Amino acid sequence: MFVERVVTLPTVTERVAPPAVLEVVTALLFAALAWRTGAKPELFAYSWFAAISAPLAAVDWRTRRLPTRLIWPSGIVLFALFGMAAAVNRDAYPVIRSFAGMVVLLAFYGAIYFLRPGELGGGDLRLGGLLGLVLGWIGWIAVLTGTLLGWLAAAIAVIALRAVRHTEDGRDVPLGPFLMIGTFVTVLATPPV
Repeated sequence: MFVERVVTLPTVTERVAPPAVLEVVTALLFAALAWRTGAKPELFAYSWFAAISAPLAAVDWRTRRLPTRLIWPSGIVLFALFGMAAAVNRDAYPVIRSFAGMVVLLAFYGAIYFLRPGELGGGDLRLGGLLGLVLGWIGWIAVLTGTLLGWLAAAIAVIALRAVRHTEDGRDVPLGPFLMIGTFVTVLATPPV
């Protein structure tokens, strides 16, 4: 039900992706995150991120837009879930670092957004904050690694698109799905602490 409401665009009756595909992708992400994290409190936050990432990536891929109405509330929920995980673990440092990661990535993406108009969308800017929350929980190396992997994946996609379509414009490739891929690869590749 959640997936069906999210993946239907408000102005278009056509779905951005079949709900079954998004549900399978989300289930695979849940399984991979549970395997990586184990029975730790932060699994709830990672699972929430997985639940919103599949629809966000599908919407961005189809429309080249990331819906603010999904990103902002998800950031609040993520921060609350990481806060609860910090309380259960009796360690406030990871949630402080998570918040700081959000601020750092918002500043980084904000600088690109304002200094290079048209290179980055507002949705990508807001998504950067969300990714900073997730990566910041793990550590500063994860913030750097996840960001670089996302940009690298996007660059490879642009190069492949140029080779196939013989175009010079890389704007046909949305950035959001690749930033999320970089984040998931980092989260899954980082050994649990």
